[in-house]
Amino acid sequence: MKNLRTLYRFELKKLLSRKIVWITVAAMLVLAGFTVCGRFLAGYYVDGERLDSNYGIFQKTRAAQRALSGRVIDQQLLKETWDAYGKIPTDAEVPYVGTEEYWEYAFPYSAVFNFVRATTGMTVSAAMDWKADEADLYRKRQDMLENYWDGYYLSEGEKEYWRQQELSVEKPFTYAYNEGWERLFVVFYTLGLMAQLTIAICLSNVFTIEQSRKTDQLILCSRNGKGTLYLAKLFAGIGFAAGISLLYTIAVFALSLAILGGEGFGAALQLIYPDCSLPLSVGQAVLIAYGLMLIASILTGIFTMVLSEILRNGIGTLSVIGGIILLSMFVNIPYHYRVLAQIWDYLPCSYLTIWNVLDCRLVPFFGTYLNGMQFVPILYLVTAGILWLAGYKIYQAYQVRAR
Repeated sequence: MKNLRTLYRFELKKLLSRKIVWITVAAMLVLAGFTVCGRFLAGYYVDGERLDSNYGIFQKTRAAQRALSGRVIDQQLLKETWDAYGKIPTDAEVPYVGTEEYWEYAFPYSAVFNFVRATTGMTVSAAMDWKADEADLYRKRQDMLENYWDGYYLSEGEKEYWRQQELSVEKPFTYAYNEGWERLFVVFYTLGLMAQLTIAICLSNVFTIEQSRKTDQLILCSRNGKGTLYLAKLFAGIGFAAGISLLYTIAVFALSLAILGGEGFGAALQLIYPDCSLPLSVGQAVLIAYGLMLIASILTGIFTMVLSEILRNGIGTLSVIGGIILLSMFVNIPYHYRVLAQIWDYLPCSYLTIWNVLDCRLVPFFGTYLNGMQFVPILYLVTAGILWLAGYKIYQAYQVRAR
């Protein structure tokens, strides 16, 4: 055990002493900051005319949404909203968001108006003509959910599972300002890819570096060369992968919540994703999503190291992982190929999108169902264990050939 600790510290120190690690991490942290703050750099235009900066619009939106926080989306609030939108002239020569009446009367209620549109699927014109009706709103939402489930080819058992989940979702919803947490959903996919690319770049030669430097003969014939050293390298890689995921997570959490505000942790998830039936708050869903990113990063780290031992080529390993990531970005398997599509979406590079984390497709599990948040951690941990053992066997069987 003492040797393992010593070798672990040495391998981690060796990994962190490489310039490419620090350059990559620094570049990714800058990009992470841009994903949170970049939207404030441009202006806000309506019909080609600049009305304000994006940051100025954000400040106005935040003030309006904070004023609505704590109000129940019931008949009274819906009536106020549609009365305000009714003051927008229908014969204006500019889009409705460019009228003075919109900014004076309707804008303070825009969050409620947009929630109703997202919940019912109504177009702007249809929403303008809709008669505010609380019962109709929540009835339309249930119809939207049934259509949504049909679109994913859910079985009747899966639909019943979600209907039961819906019973635990408190309605009518209470509005709450949650921009800081919502932004963490928006940057989740980009941050997950950044973490995986960093891990692939930095861990692709953990096992191949001795071979490229031709020191493998000396290392593998030493006392701890084929057993303890494998564990030390793997633990160092796992620690690095977990550390990268946590570092990027802390960075975007600090920026997003500091700039946009931390209110709304307990707001209903359905305020942001109306088609989700999980009885979770916005903050709970964010924490679960980033926890899944941590587990996916560890699996990516193990896969990268084992693949590098199989290929015995760092560039080849990086190319394979980069190719898989690119495929996940551009290839989508139609949902009617249910099993194949679900397997593809559970790959770490595919899964780290919020729509996959909140996916309505379930997995049968010993007479019950597991949703993705429950099944994916099990899948990743089992896969990590298999890769761990496979890598150990390959490393043990490695023989240094004559040069």
